[in-house]
Amino acid sequence: MRWQLRGDWPVGAALIPAGTIIDDTTNLPLPPPINAMALDEDAALAMAIAYEETATIAGWHHLHFAPGIDRDAIFAQARHNKRWPTGRPSPQSLSS
Repeated sequence: MRWQLRGDWPVGAALIPAGTIIDDTTNLPLPPPINAMALDEDAALAMAIAYEETATIAGWHHLHFAPGIDRDAIFAQARHNKRWPTGRPSPQSLSS
């Protein structure tokens, strides 16, 4: 997963400058701030799962994805993952 910061990010006593590319191996808190641009689909999905769809300040309408990432597909997958975090239940368990 990789992101590019679109604004400065204060982390503790440090300030990570805008334009920095971070990934999931960095020793930084994840997910990155809402204004970070997801550079791959895994990063985009992580952002959509971390932030609330309808939140006013930190909602999905604020998420930035690199060109070529299908926003609708990412949001559909995030909705699925949030509804069934351990996988979709079997039909038998739904009828019990």
